[in-house]
Amino acid sequence: MAKQHGILVDIGSCMGCGVCVIACKQENDLPPHLDDKPGTKGIAWNQVLSIHEGIHPDLSINYLCLHCMHCENPLCVESCPVAGAIYKREDGLVLIDKGKCDGCKDRPEGPKCVPACPYGAIQFNGEKGVVEACTLCVHLIDAGLEPACVRACIGGALTFGDFNDPKSKVSEKVRAAGDRVFVLNPERGANPSVRYIRPQGVSLDRVSCLDKAKVMYGFDKQG
Repeated sequence: MAKQHGILVDIGSCMGCGVCVIACKQENDLPPHLDDKPGTKGIAWNQVLSIHEGIHPDLSINYLCLHCMHCENPLCVESCPVAGAIYKREDGLVLIDKGKCDGCKDRPEGPKCVPACPYGAIQFNGEKGVVEACTLCVHLIDAGLEPACVRACIGGALTFGDFNDPKSKVSEKVRAAGDRVFVLNPERGANPSVRYIRPQGVSLDRVSCLDKAKVMYGFDKQG
């Protein structure tokens, strides 16, 4: 069976610290850099969204880590008009070939892959004229290491592995969590490979709705 690398996010263990966001920026040399204009956030391949519920003092907050989902059925690949600019590897990673991507420069509506992604994970880099997204630190994976965000997570909320390997750590955790495991926007049929475990006693609708985090338009993000 082909591999399907991905990340399992235990929402109950996420503290919203944003260390994973910083680790991603450092590992992949993403802006802002030390000499950038203060207040600049730049490109972020992974983000931590705050989902608020209730009114103070009866208020709860859950955090939702959001990356490229490296979907089994990536809608971005289908949408891209340039053959091979976005492609899926045999291990399940969905990657962008920046040598082929032209940012849909001849299309006034902009890159087609950006609105095609159900998760808002693809971003247009205006300086480079190409789109970008989380690669799951493919260079580290190819070296036998875990993605930078997983290695940096101080709460142990992120687990990397092959979902198609029943003996992998992610598969074991999926089985242990049972019906608390879910994916975002399942109705889109992309079958994402970033999956989540909702906390004990927390209903699914409180942690799975991207609209609550306003992810597509001005969401609340850490880092």
